[in-house]
Amino acid sequence: MNFYFEAAKTLDRLDAKQGSIKGVIATLPEKERKRTAALVIETLKYKAVLVELIEKTKLLKEERKKITSLNLALVLIHDLLLSGGIQAGDGPVKQSILRHRTRLHGEFQKIKIRRGARSDAELAQAGDQRAG
Repeated sequence: MNFYFEAAKTLDRLDAKQGSIKGVIATLPEKERKRTAALVIETLKYKAVLVELIEKTKLLKEERKKITSLNLALVLIHDLLLSGGIQAGDGPVKQSILRHRTRLHGEFQKIKIRRGARSDAELAQAGDQRAG
């Protein structure tokens, strides 16, 4: 689970404009750097869709005790929907996301239909320069 907290912290630093992606990722511990970088970059690609999803499902409001930030929710939901599951041991934070799995999947499909996307990749935004 620490991996997700680290990725969320990295996104927090990027949102606060405390450096470029490369610069912020370079400060991470070496053994988790590649994995965290991949998650951060992929999450940024889908950020608009994931934020819309979080707003529609009211996830942060319902799970405010466990999911402490938008960025933590973003990385967890990214892995749940786009990477084949949350890669962490069972814990209260993971459970708070999994409780909403069905609704998240449903809303995600609705967003895909509304945007005319045939695949998940078509939802990725090339517009965020930080994601490239």
